[in-house]
Amino acid sequence: MRRNRTMSGRDGGTYTTPILEKPSYRNSGIIKAVTASGEKIQVARIDYESFENEEFQYIISPFWDIIDVLSPKVFQGIPGIDMELRLEHYYRVNYVPVFITERTPGESREDLWELLESVGLDYYDRLEWLIRTNLRAAIDNLIVERARDERKKTSVSEREVFRKVLEDSQYGDIIEVPDLRVVGRNSKECTKQLNRLMHYGVHLISRKESVDLEVKDYQALLPVFYRMYQMDEENRKNEQKKGIERAKKEGVYAGRKRKEVDEELLIDLIGKFQNGKLELEEVLEITGLSRSTFYRRMKAFREKEF
Repeated sequence: MRRNRTMSGRDGGTYTTPILEKPSYRNSGIIKAVTASGEKIQVARIDYESFENEEFQYIISPFWDIIDVLSPKVFQGIPGIDMELRLEHYYRVNYVPVFITERTPGESREDLWELLESVGLDYYDRLEWLIRTNLRAAIDNLIVERARDERKKTSVSEREVFRKVLEDSQYGDIIEVPDLRVVGRNSKECTKQLNRLMHYGVHLISRKESVDLEVKDYQALLPVFYRMYQMDEENRKNEQKKGIERAKKEGVYAGRKRKEVDEELLIDLIGKFQNGKLELEEVLEITGLSRSTFYRRMKAFREKEF
């Protein structure tokens, strides 16, 4: 028998009271925020459950430890969810959440079955359609990809394998490496990959250095790697300066080239600067850019993004 659940508001009413019975069907996805550089940052899990009595519920579970370090330019929230409440789980019972209705076809659409068939579906599951479709909502940068029920622990010893495993990882997974050289060949690459580990919610274990990092640990560790990156850049610039002086003496100096900074690192630093998490001087030290060059790059990034 279907229970009567009336609508109410602000995650304290009857349509937010979870159904505790075992579902007859369950489907799950990971909500990801896609950055301008194409990185897919995992921000929440979404589950759809249906029951024998025809009731159903959606459960959205934010990854707060990741969300808390993101710039507002990267993540502005999940539509229809009051993020200020900071709940572990947001329930929508016998009610399709705004996040789903905004980006999936409703039952009344005339072309509904054509849309379902276009992704190989012969049944109506809005979350499954969203997971399978290549269509993107124009309202934000959020997508949904399929979630695994189990967490994985993977041991890797090669850098290329590490990158592939990381790209396929899901929030809560564990990657174990023999030493940090597998993560990156230098401080710049390590910084980039640690950012990615944090954004994906992946736990890193490095046996040689006795490193055991959960998501909450990356934010404290990244400034150390930023500083190491800065020191490497200073050494590189000193060597470059010596090389330029030698080239000038030999009459083969061709002038200064554009300063290259890793795009993903720069985007991350711009976000932290705009979000007040890094001072301008810190960003300039890390990147080695001048103030005017940094602002030019930031302007170019905005124009590219919009």
